[in-house]
Amino acid sequence: MNRNIWLVSLIGAVLWLVGCAPSVVVENRTGFAVRVVVTSANGSEVLSPSPGESSVAEVAEGSYRATAIPDAEWIENAKATRKFLNDQLANSENLTGPQLLDVIQRLKNIAARMQQYESTAGVGASCSGAVSSDGGDGLVVISTAANGALVVSCR
Repeated sequence: MNRNIWLVSLIGAVLWLVGCAPSVVVENRTGFAVRVVVTSANGSEVLSPSPGESSVAEVAEGSYRATAIPDAEWIENAKATRKFLNDQLANSENLTGPQLLDVIQRLKNIAARMQQYESTAGVGASCSGAVSSDGGDGLVVISTAANGALVVSCR
């Protein structure tokens, strides 16, 4: 009986320790998808938070580095969406007034997001931070500066 209690206690302790590993939340505040490589003593983890979304990486206690680059797959999808919308616009006689206005607005939105993406294409940005196992999780915020440059800040 004591052996069972000891085994259950050991399993509980291991689960508790695993659940307490520090993490880094990566928040994407850009208008396009990014890839973020979070590196710590545990190794590297690649995250792909969508615009306005967050992803979480489990890291080792201590320092970490986060490097963000624009996601090339996103621009390919945006180009395909733009082509589809342009095709709808070319056949505008099949659209109602509200549908036509919706297509035009969607084209404007995708154009603005593509311009923002293209101003950061091929340019990565990074930051460094530190986490601890006593609740000191990290936060990485990906955004764009007024000039369109990619900005990464670790908190």
